[in-house]
Amino acid sequence: MKEPPRNPSMMIPLSDLYVHALNARTEPPPEDIAALADSIAELGLLQNLAGFADTLNPEQTSGKVGIVAGGRRLRAILLLAAREGRDPATTTVPVRVTLQKDEARLWASAENTARQALHPADEVRAYARMEAAGADITKIARAFAVRDQHVRQRLRLAQLPERALMAMRLGEISLDQAAALTSARSDEALMAELNRITTSNWSTSAADIRNKLAADSIRADDRRAIYVGLQAYRDAGGQMLEDLFTDRVRLLDEPLLESLFTTKLAEAAAGEQSTGWKWVQHWTSAHPDWNAGRDMQPIKRVPGELPDGDIEDLDRLSDMAEQGDLSDDDQARFEYLSARAEGDYSDEDIATSGLWLYVDHHGALCTYGPYRRAQDDPNRESAGDDEAEGGTATSAKPESRALSASLLEDLKRIRLADLQLHAGERAELMLDLLAYKLSGELMPYSSPIHFTANPQTIEPEKSEGFAPPHHLLALDNAQHATISRMSPDGFTAFRALGKKHRNDVLARGLARLIGDNDLGPMLADITGSAVREIWTPTASAYFGRLPVSVMDEIWCTLVPDERTPDHATFRAQKKAEKAQMLHKLFNNADFREAIGFSREQNTRIDQWLPAELQWPAVEIATPEEQAA
Repeated sequence: MKEPPRNPSMMIPLSDLYVHALNARTEPPPEDIAALADSIAELGLLQNLAGFADTLNPEQTSGKVGIVAGGRRLRAILLLAAREGRDPATTTVPVRVTLQKDEARLWASAENTARQALHPADEVRAYARMEAAGADITKIARAFAVRDQHVRQRLRLAQLPERALMAMRLGEISLDQAAALTSARSDEALMAELNRITTSNWSTSAADIRNKLAADSIRADDRRAIYVGLQAYRDAGGQMLEDLFTDRVRLLDEPLLESLFTTKLAEAAAGEQSTGWKWVQHWTSAHPDWNAGRDMQPIKRVPGELPDGDIEDLDRLSDMAEQGDLSDDDQARFEYLSARAEGDYSDEDIATSGLWLYVDHHGALCTYGPYRRAQDDPNRESAGDDEAEGGTATSAKPESRALSASLLEDLKRIRLADLQLHAGERAELMLDLLAYKLSGELMPYSSPIHFTANPQTIEPEKSEGFAPPHHLLALDNAQHATISRMSPDGFTAFRALGKKHRNDVLARGLARLIGDNDLGPMLADITGSAVREIWTPTASAYFGRLPVSVMDEIWCTLVPDERTPDHATFRAQKKAEKAQMLHKLFNNADFREAIGFSREQNTRIDQWLPAELQWPAVEIATPEEQAA
């Protein structure tokens, strides 16, 4: 037979309870007590209070029991009773009471040391069970005395595969790493990243995981996303991934975003032209082509005339603006007077001139110009019909075949990466270049290699389809310097690896310093250009950034019209659809097989390169030409 407990629980009115001095916890925040009250209202009191009938202080605690374990619960119960209008004198709660101070002190100590928070993995499973049973987020939050956002995050973790939750429970991954895994776009990508971080100690932080999983997505602060607007992107069917743990939002459909961006920009150009300009064109790049108006006449505003009083007011406000002392009303007045003083373009200038539109890095619509073409000069006797180059006209004119500056820069980097890769495999060539650099025969600014410790930039802005060997980018890693520190022991160990190892390291290191210069074509000819070893064109990184006419030309060059899938001509497709079809052509063997390509045609596609990735022919002067 079990021995009865020495300190059985007693039902004691709330009015006879207080928080004893032995309760070591400090005064908790009111919001925590309110949350605990919600939890008790939802689930009831899950753990009794423990109290001390302190007879040594009868004047202070006469007939009352001091709570030594459960002070937060007592405060929450008192708050709950007040909410519900219950009388503390008639509302009782179970309390385990002792008359011994040593025992009360032991209870208080046990309450504050033995309490252990629920493991996050167990908490995730508990929330998921409550949700499956029909509880909403607010009800779960009240039950566990936490905030709604905390519940949302835990329920998002509950969507992870069981393998990931078990890894978190076993300590193989942290809570932050698990949270980062929720940004995966597919179970396959998630499991691949989970396997990587559980078997590697390199680049496994939550930030690294998110960056890797988001490699093919677009940031919400991308200038195109800002200009188009997230709601417009959603309304067009664009998919988004929202990270509950970092508040980061990623856009998953870049071809759609690009299409919306170019359409809105073209509409803005058409709207601007409707105000009277002779022509308005637009660029999709984030900066203007500063040479676009080189052969045109810049148009100036006709300054406005202000009364003397307004001129004095403008000068005063201008001085205040320099000091940063303008109020909102002063700022509005200053902008108004400044605009009047700056003036406007004459009707004649507007009717004979044009400008360009572009969206800057902050997503703001900007103008460049206006300029007047020579043939539109009203003082010229005859005018031709030549069109200005650069940009895309809003009227029915042929689309410009010029590639964007950002795409040209990416292709330039990819071509340089291929050159560095193959040059780094030729130690003698790199030593020759080093000696050539140090010979004293070259001007300081003329160099085959950039003789610094900083590698040249070769990673494109849009890196999809670009896959150089790891060692080529190793020096780019910001953490590289933390791998080891310079020391005699380290240098001795490096020398012990031998001359071959030294030459290989030297060649690769020098190769990473090669820049895009006049020796590029020659070095590419010596080393053998093979850009397709490290680069494959994709929809988002290449095709979607091309003018439609260039995509048409690529398709017609590589695919006969009669083999177009679904008997639909490629030219009839929308820009985003063309980009996807070209993506499949270069990245999907089943797609090619469905078209019925021959081995020769497949080889042609596998070896195809845009002109921008090809090096010019090498031209070496003969001794006679050099002498001349």
